[in-house]
Amino acid sequence: MNDTDHNRRFDALIDLAYEAAEAVETLSGESTSGGPAARILSELNVLDTGAAVAVCVGEKKRGKSSLINALTEHPGLLPVDIDVASSVHVLVRHGQPPQAVVHRWDSGTEHGLDPTATPVPLDRIAEFAALDPETQLPRHDDVSHLDVVVPAEVLRPGLVLVDTPGVGGLVAGHAQLTLATLGRADALLFVTDGSSELTRPELAFLEEATRRVATVVFVHAKTDKYPGWRDVMERDRALIAEHAPRWARAPWFAVSAALEEDALDAERAGDPDTARRRRADSGCEELRSALHQMITDRVLDLRMTNAAHVIRGTLVPLGVQASRMLDASVGRSTTAAEVERLQSALAREKSAAAAWRTSLGRRATRLEADLLLQFRRSVNDLRASGEDQISVAGSAAALEELPSSLEEAARASWLDLETALGAGLRDIVRETNKEIDTALAGPARGGQDSLRDHNPFGLPLPDRLRDLARPAPTAHDQRGAGAFMERLIPSWGAGVVTFGVAAATTGGLLTPLIMGVGITAWLTTRRRRRGELIRERADAQRYVNRMVNELNTETPPLIRKAVEETRDALIRMITLALEQREREVRNELKELRSVLAREKEERQRLADVARSRGELITGLLDRLDALVPAADPSGSGAR
Repeated sequence: MNDTDHNRRFDALIDLAYEAAEAVETLSGESTSGGPAARILSELNVLDTGAAVAVCVGEKKRGKSSLINALTEHPGLLPVDIDVASSVHVLVRHGQPPQAVVHRWDSGTEHGLDPTATPVPLDRIAEFAALDPETQLPRHDDVSHLDVVVPAEVLRPGLVLVDTPGVGGLVAGHAQLTLATLGRADALLFVTDGSSELTRPELAFLEEATRRVATVVFVHAKTDKYPGWRDVMERDRALIAEHAPRWARAPWFAVSAALEEDALDAERAGDPDTARRRRADSGCEELRSALHQMITDRVLDLRMTNAAHVIRGTLVPLGVQASRMLDASVGRSTTAAEVERLQSALAREKSAAAAWRTSLGRRATRLEADLLLQFRRSVNDLRASGEDQISVAGSAAALEELPSSLEEAARASWLDLETALGAGLRDIVRETNKEIDTALAGPARGGQDSLRDHNPFGLPLPDRLRDLARPAPTAHDQRGAGAFMERLIPSWGAGVVTFGVAAATTGGLLTPLIMGVGITAWLTTRRRRRGELIRERADAQRYVNRMVNELNTETPPLIRKAVEETRDALIRMITLALEQREREVRNELKELRSVLAREKEERQRLADVARSRGELITGLLDRLDALVPAADPSGSGAR
């Protein structure tokens, strides 16, 4: 690409950034003085700000400072003692003479920094850049950062390496300070080592840090210290692929600052072969070459890519919001769904009405048949009980208790019948209510709960049975000469025979005469009593028959009436409930249709707004993709 095309793209990106910031400010309602629009505009300030900046980040004691010392070929430049930890960020750039410049905070200046910087020798860097190893506190708590100038070949083409603090780990307060240093970063050097695989805080920090920086180079340090570093690095790459897949193809470099320092020592000792082997094993030369190819030589492209990365990261969520707004505006309305549900409920209620009446009729008919069968069985048992009492009665006095006994049995049977009627009617109510609950699930069941409170009709004992008259004795003249002769004549023959046999046997007359008269009197009395018992049994049988006839006449109509009245009452209750529910649903439908009409107007307005926003954002993203395609995290030189 020639300079003219490059300049055209550069200018077009600046114009697009202003348009995107204006669009974000309009769509999000945030002022450009802060928020996402301001982040877009801030990228314009770093598009042409000199040397490329690569910021080293990572958990504490991962080897960030040692890595910078090795890359600049200045062992001991930055403090790396095991008890020393960085507390501020340090910028290392190319220049002469070697020196460090301390920048301090000053609340009295406009930008918060002391306009006067303090030069210090390189051997005093630890005093200002590191924590006191004993107190773990900064020796100078007003230090903002340090600028370190050294004549290093890796920095000569225009590269600045930034060492960041690691006190307390990436989850501590210094993580925010480290993130603040990325505002001017063109690329990120994410440093790990073989001591342990990547932690969750490190992965979270990587996600946060790359919201602005689109280029990441992973450096696996201290390969000389951990024999199993290759396995750890492979696990780290797998974790990146799983939790930060955007960087799954980013380059990895394995380095050893200690081997690089050994190479420098061998060179100073006049041992070039050893120096060459140590340098090759250290991996630092390969990393230096990659930094030149990927960062220094492409700094303007990186900055344009970072700017495009920030613009995309700001526009894409707004585009997603616009898409969701459009989906919501053209999606299915809950009000419309409720209207359809209520209409379906009305249709179900109307179609179910006939079915309920049929079910009620069928259940009532079955109950009536069951009750009549129970009644007939009770009558048969009552008749059999009365006939048994009549047949075993040995005297008229024994039959006097028959009416009371039959009445008690009849009342007991009637109570059983009334109980069965009540249970049957309650079953009808329960089954009907269950059927209604099933058919009218949800709000459409309104009004049906009254069925649960229905009291079945009783079964009163008929007046004709309650007032049933006791049996009247059979009319027969038991007195007078005629009645006496009726009883005497059949017994006279037995008395004569007895007299003759006794006279022949004893040879006298008086004793046979007494015996004959006695037999005649005894048989006459016995015949009279047997006749009375027969008449009493006949009277009792008539009473039994009369009671059975009365039961057969009075009870079936009462059963039918009780069942029919309950059935009709339930039908009326169901009908009234359905009518009431229909009125309620129709009123609710009227209100919902009014709401639906207003919803349609509002949804149409939202759809128009969403389409307009989506078209604006899509247009900006398409132009951005044409100017600066999305960064490819893959690179050469990965090991």
